[in-house]
Amino acid sequence: MSHGAFGVFGFTAMLTVVGSRLTFKIYYDILSAIHLIQKAGEHPTLSNIGHRAQVPNNRLEDRLRELTDLGLIDPRMQVTERGFEYCMDYKKEVEPFLRRYGLSGNG
Repeated sequence: MSHGAFGVFGFTAMLTVVGSRLTFKIYYDILSAIHLIQKAGEHPTLSNIGHRAQVPNNRLEDRLRELTDLGLIDPRMQVTERGFEYCMDYKKEVEPFLRRYGLSGNG
């Protein structure tokens, strides 16, 4: 049984706020950063992922562990099929919802 990007496992963690971003937005930013780094032919490191996703290294390690536990990245920091589905769901469903209610930070 599939629960989509917001499966039961880890749902509470996704709703926590870190700074001004919700955890599920940080997950999206990290997954996008890893994808862009790999697309550019580079190897994802804590430094370049953190820089692109704007997440400090001390918090990034925890988020990467969570993403691995959720099956969104593999242990080699490769975005999984489930991770790509998460990103598509985020762009198609979550981002428009947040924008509609002025919660995206983009007005």
